[in-house]
Amino acid sequence: MDGVSIATDLPTAAAAVLAAVPRWWTARAAAAGLSGRWLDVAYAVDVPTPVLPGVSASTVVEEHTSGEQLGGVYVSALTPQVRARHGRHYTPDDLAARLWAMTRRALGHTATPRRLPGLVRDPACGAGALLLAPLREHLVALRRTDPQMILTNVSSAIEGVDADPAAVWLANVVLAAELLPILAEVPEVGRRPLPVLASVGDGLAPPSRPARAVVMNPPYGRVRLDPVERERFAAFLYGHANLYGLFLAAGLQSLDDHGVLSALVPTSFTAGRYFSNLRRALAETAPLREVTFVAERGGVFTGVLQETCLATFTRTKPRKTGVSTSNGHLTQVANVISPRGSGPWLLPRRSDDAHVAAAAGVMPLNLSSAGWRVSTGPLVWNRRRADLHAEPGTARLPVLWAADIDGGHLHRDRARGLMRYLQTGTDADRAVMTLSEPAVVVQRTTAPEQTRRIVAVELTVDDLTEWGGALVVENHVNVIRPTTPTPALSRSTLARVLATPTMDRLMRCLAGSVAVSAYELESLPLPGAEVLSIWETLTVDALNTAVASAYHPEPM
Repeated sequence: MDGVSIATDLPTAAAAVLAAVPRWWTARAAAAGLSGRWLDVAYAVDVPTPVLPGVSASTVVEEHTSGEQLGGVYVSALTPQVRARHGRHYTPDDLAARLWAMTRRALGHTATPRRLPGLVRDPACGAGALLLAPLREHLVALRRTDPQMILTNVSSAIEGVDADPAAVWLANVVLAAELLPILAEVPEVGRRPLPVLASVGDGLAPPSRPARAVVMNPPYGRVRLDPVERERFAAFLYGHANLYGLFLAAGLQSLDDHGVLSALVPTSFTAGRYFSNLRRALAETAPLREVTFVAERGGVFTGVLQETCLATFTRTKPRKTGVSTSNGHLTQVANVISPRGSGPWLLPRRSDDAHVAAAAGVMPLNLSSAGWRVSTGPLVWNRRRADLHAEPGTARLPVLWAADIDGGHLHRDRARGLMRYLQTGTDADRAVMTLSEPAVVVQRTTAPEQTRRIVAVELTVDDLTEWGGALVVENHVNVIRPTTPTPALSRSTLARVLATPTMDRLMRCLAGSVAVSAYELESLPLPGAEVLSIWETLTVDALNTAVASAYHPEPM
């Protein structure tokens, strides 16, 4: 077929990878027993070949390079700027295999390869990595079927969509290469160019036909929606939209009555406020069947400081959700009650946390209903850089930084000495910035290597006096204050409860990133008022034991 131009922002290295594909195709076709014009990818695959004038073929692509590796080489050759601008990222081979294994279990497949029971679609297919495993299983299951019929009908079983024309061409070549042995079985007179299984388009657009399974590793990042799009996705949105959340919503909309939705996505959708309506929609129409938390983050969502997971949702509405972790090998964690509702989903990351999640899931209170509210410190320091000073002065207030509560005790971190005081302006500015009442303060962002996810300190009347009676809280600190004169837990007891190892494990079951948001803190499950009143009377060691016991449904 005639060639077509490709994106102007395609780096030379990526173009060189595409330029090597015809040579790669020739080797694959010859190995399948084909010859003549079928060795020419421009003829053999019914899709226009990219025009790459003056580009030398990459030597990285070799005859034995697999289809998965070919896609990985292409994405790796894109510059970080191009990858970030278009949300392009590569799915590691082992994660692609695991995602399909989870999908086929949800489809009811046994160990024996099965023909696909309906359409498998990837709405952000890139170079086709996630479609290779289902296609291969489909072809193995049909090995005794007439080859001409297989080639004719394969487009009803596999479909990819992506906005990157170069990646779509590569996906078509990679997927078509899996069909070469079948094409070789068709007599020469009956052969036709191999079908197009991927197309250039908007993966969020309503599809022309429903899918039995949607598999994807979608783009991520905030996006601004026009009024029509916002109306379409209104049931799934709370506040701003994130691309991967929209892809989950669109994937859900595109499933048939027995459909399965599988995705490699950040875990923020399991807990963040902005995904609350999405959680409700998923729980009501296609609950979470299985989730694998991914520890090996490199190459998946580069630069994203949060967990990644493989998640499978199914229309069959399972009662239990299987939880596992992946860190080079798969470890089964627990089977928990399938999460329901819009609140944060409690999902243990370790087997010894399963009892914590189970007990917390049926508790009657949370931090908010126990009489506490959480807000984030108002000082965004890089917006007030000129107002930060090392010395006190008129209208200057001391700043409480996250580093000042490291280790669970209040101090003045020396590294923040040059920015210790904020010069306030108007009365309104001072009113917004000032904290002049006792509270509990919690670090909002913790490093992945930190031993604790919740780092909390009580800010007492004496502490405020020592700091001059009032202070400013920086944006990386959460402030917990009462909403009633008599909350179910006192301030000092709340600080001690948050400092227990059990509450730290609970937060790890609830939060999907190193950030501890105000919303997630307010959602922390708590036992009833009678239990909380007993906690008020306990010493540190006794409180640790009591909290551990409350979140353990079995005898200690």
